[in-house]
Amino acid sequence: MERTFKFTIDDVVDHAKMVNNPLVEKITAMCPFEAHYERYAEHEYFTRLPNRASQDGCELTHTAYKNQVFYFQGWNAFTILFSDFNTAPFDVVHLGDMVEDVVPQLKHSGAMVRIRCEVEE
Repeated sequence: MERTFKFTIDDVVDHAKMVNNPLVEKITAMCPFEAHYERYAEHEYFTRLPNRASQDGCELTHTAYKNQVFYFQGWNAFTILFSDFNTAPFDVVHLGDMVEDVVPQLKHSGAMVRIRCEVEE
């Protein structure tokens, strides 16, 4: 089932079309949640999910693109990218694609942003 997540990033509402995989369903069950997302390596903002999640049954990749949402099981990290990045040797799961361009906002944000993640019905 295709899902849309709503991300409220410091009071700006953005959306992501999520892929159909078991991990998205697990994250859907955790929603809504709000967290501080930390800037990491000048390409992403990440937070740890409220509960541990498994990437079993999901396609893994090393190629991550701006305006996409990913998961890294090693840190239980839920991320939004604002720059393209090769994650090798670490495997990540592509979770979805942002509808709006979040690059300008995130590229110029500070060390942390507050994000609320909800499933849009």
